[in-house]
Amino acid sequence: MESERLVKLKMRKIYKLGLSFVGLLIFLTSFLGVCYLFYDKVIDPSNDIEVNGALSINYVDGKSFDITKNNKIKFSISNSSEDVQYYNIVFLKIRGDGSYKILYNDTLINEGVLNTKDEVATDAISIDALETKIYTLEIASKDNLKGIVSVRTSQGKQENFAATIIKNNPFSDNSLTKLGSDAGVENEGLIKSSDDIGVSYFFRGNISNNYVSINDALWRIVRINGDGTVRLVLNDVIKNVSNYYNTGELVTDYKESNIYSYLDTWFQENLRGYTANVANTRFCNDTSINNEGIYSSYARIITNKIPTFNCLSNSFTSKIGILSIDEVVMAGAYPDGSNTHYYLYNNEITDSWFTMSGAKGSDTTINLFMIDTSGKIKSDVAGSAYHSVRPVINLIKNTQVTGDGTIDNPYQIVTE
Repeated sequence: MESERLVKLKMRKIYKLGLSFVGLLIFLTSFLGVCYLFYDKVIDPSNDIEVNGALSINYVDGKSFDITKNNKIKFSISNSSEDVQYYNIVFLKIRGDGSYKILYNDTLINEGVLNTKDEVATDAISIDALETKIYTLEIASKDNLKGIVSVRTSQGKQENFAATIIKNNPFSDNSLTKLGSDAGVENEGLIKSSDDIGVSYFFRGNISNNYVSINDALWRIVRINGDGTVRLVLNDVIKNVSNYYNTGELVTDYKESNIYSYLDTWFQENLRGYTANVANTRFCNDTSINNEGIYSSYARIITNKIPTFNCLSNSFTSKIGILSIDEVVMAGAYPDGSNTHYYLYNNEITDSWFTMSGAKGSDTTINLFMIDTSGKIKSDVAGSAYHSVRPVINLIKNTQVTGDGTIDNPYQIVTE
């Protein structure tokens, strides 16, 4: 009898414990349901929130965009650490063609084109400890455009290419020879200047340590731009590949030229593996002309001999372009003769090559500044003629390199 009573007591305890457990499950289920309902009301489940190291990114309108649905995307970036962090804003899986603008505090910080390739829109933006930044992305397209915006952490504290160049080349505040009037025939080194973005540094004369190797081709460093990107020009030419415009179809806007179309294709075929390293940055296309058919570039370079990196006419953003006549003169050319002793001269180049600067124009033709095989500036060649082209690209600010820039040990991009 005693044993039966003990068994009944044990069964009763087990029963009570079971009821308690079921009750706890019911309570937790109800609590989580209420929390979910509250969460659903407070946070839109279509929003994307990511935590990437110390950075928290809230894509308020979602990461994906489709301009048939919206043309503005807001997102915020918060730094939860006690240290400065760095990041890039990147576009991925682009389908269609269009353009973008990125605004921070209603101020435009970058703009560019979008097409069927990934695009790094910014380079190593810093964010202070415990800071939050809110951005607005504006997308525009004539047709349907889809893609994804993403924020990626960046190693902004590492020495970038611009810093490496300055470390290897103590700069001067002034050139040894007069810009625009004298030829740069000696190694004048790196010279501090400015453009309309910020402080710029340019190479002038017979430079021997501004070589960069990309995809088995040699490039030459032209300058560090005011935004910290590094401008390169191909050491050779692409021979006799294009004219600036077709006869009867006068063009002064570089982005409407045949050269631009050609180089855009050339970029995709030859630098596809380096898309993330090439900045979508600013080029100056001086198209202003007076009533006598004289372009301001001609007056500035030939008449007044005052080259400048400041853009005095229209500009555009692109991954690839060509040099302006001002950049050629700053490198060492001069209007009154040839120069075979500056770094843009290459004795293996056997044809004149285009710049993007106009010289003189009329109702029937436009002459573009060109550089001939002796390094001389020419201003009497019609843009309808077929000549060679020297592509120009700009490497993003946070590019790291190896090498020392000599022809035997050229700089090479460190890729992840």
